[in-house]
Amino acid sequence: MENRQNGQNGQRPPVGYGGRFWHIWGPFIINWGIGIVVGILAGIAFLGAYIAAHTKEFMASQGDQEALMNIYNKMMEVVLQHTTEIEGVTALITIPVMLFLYCRDRNREKVYGVIPNKKAPAAKYIMVVIMAGTLSLAMNNLIIIGNLSSYSESYEQTATALYSASMGMQILCLGILAPIAEELVFRGLMYRRMREDTGFVAAVIYSAAVFGLFHGNLVQMIYGTVMGLMLAYVCEKYGSVLAPIIAHITANLISILATYFKVYEWMLSNIMLIGMITVACATITAMVFQVMQKMDEKPEKAGEN
Repeated sequence: MENRQNGQNGQRPPVGYGGRFWHIWGPFIINWGIGIVVGILAGIAFLGAYIAAHTKEFMASQGDQEALMNIYNKMMEVVLQHTTEIEGVTALITIPVMLFLYCRDRNREKVYGVIPNKKAPAAKYIMVVIMAGTLSLAMNNLIIIGNLSSYSESYEQTATALYSASMGMQILCLGILAPIAEELVFRGLMYRRMREDTGFVAAVIYSAAVFGLFHGNLVQMIYGTVMGLMLAYVCEKYGSVLAPIIAHITANLISILATYFKVYEWMLSNIMLIGMITVACATITAMVFQVMQKMDEKPEKAGEN
């Protein structure tokens, strides 16, 4: 991969270590902060609603630490039951903030004469959908075959909480809003900013590792890191954050629908079947990757269309 080219308007002004740290990590910190605030406000709202509905129980528990702890645990169960909705609200707030930062970055690139990668034609986005879908199925199957979920209690709790919402809410919050927000944070901003300093390979690996760690448990770390490598790659090859957004939405929707319709359970009922499907998905992913490699994403010269 070639680095983006600088035009005749000069280089970006140098910044100190503090400025560079915030430039790279700022989007992640902002997103993390939004998530904390939304989670706290949701907890307060649910606690208030619970107390209002169980006023006598709450009044009787005053001074009884065990009773208060029981109320707190019940309230936390309610919060966990609405994890999907909380994720959706967090994403809904994050998206316009990250869009503002993303557009500002693109305007700064124009000012400093940075020539971006070519944007791939719309017809080639079908490859993004195919690669994301097959890679998602292959990774989920490998996780199931390896029984990795048994090594992560937090993953089981997270999956139960996320998939307890209605199908419509899962599709909206986890299948659409969350992928858009995460791609603006991790590929639209963090990856592209890392690439300015480290180049393509380092930025892909580093951003994928951060994306994996962001998910917080062993199973999602492995899945997120592998998917993060693919998402950064398509962002580079297609010259637009739209490509990883489409890929991320595809992968999440497949996971949601396959879980809801018990597709994984069906495949797991026959070890030969799940093995063949996994190999087929991995093969298709590799074939699409080979085709993508031939795409020319090199920045256009100034004055070219």
